Parts: sequence; structure tokens; C-alpha cells
Amino acid sequence: MKITWNTDVRAPGCPGEIVADDGRSVLIQTDWDYPSVASSFGWSLADVRSPCPEEDFENPADVSAELCEEYGQVHHLCKHSHTDGTVDCPDCGVTASDFINAASEWLDDHDGEQVDDPGYFE
Repeated sequence: MKITWNTDVRAPGCPGEIVADDGRSVLIQTDWDYPSVASSFGWSLADVRSPCPEEDFENPADVSAELCEEYGQVHHLCKHSHTDGTVDCPDCGVTASDFINAASEWLDDHDGEQVDDPGYFE
């Protein structure tokens, strides 16, 4: 069975729903679900890059991926194999908030994405 990501829902605080071919649906209401839902539709944790080394900057608290790019630094590549996106990556330091925000943006940009059901409606 195919499932579709639908962002055209009218539920407060709900960014979207997963809709089965037979019409059943699951509302996605908590941001903790964003990484797993986005992953089900094709997004990857590995797409989230860790920031460049903090020691390259005067104020390490201000380091961000955008700042690294501005200074011509390359982001560290990490597969994030020790997180599901709801906890910080212990290997590179990308935060759960970074994963959740990236997954949320991906979901916002992929309304209508369709895949085989990995188990939501079995």
C-alpha cells in the first residue's frame, strides 16, 4: 500500500498527516515525530551537517553551518548512526533541535510525497 504526506490539514499545531490509499490517516502532532516521518518519506539524518570546528571562531557559541560557509569552511560529514534525530548526535554534536528543524523543513517542502507504507497502517 502507498502512503502520502499531506500538509493540507486543518488541525492546530499539526504540520501534516500520513494518508493511506484506503483513506485512513495519522495526524503528526509532535515535533519528536518529524525525523522518523520525514525519514519514512525519503529524508536522511545524514543530510544534516555538523558545524565546522568551534576552535576556528572567536566565539564558539556563535558557530553555525551558515557561518562555516561564510568563512569557507566545510561541514563535517557524519552519518549520525547513534541517533534517531530525537537526541543529540554523540559523534559530531548536531543537536536534536537541528534534526527536528531540518526534518520539519523537509516535510513542509514535500507535500504530496508518496512511498510504500513502511508499517504505519499494517
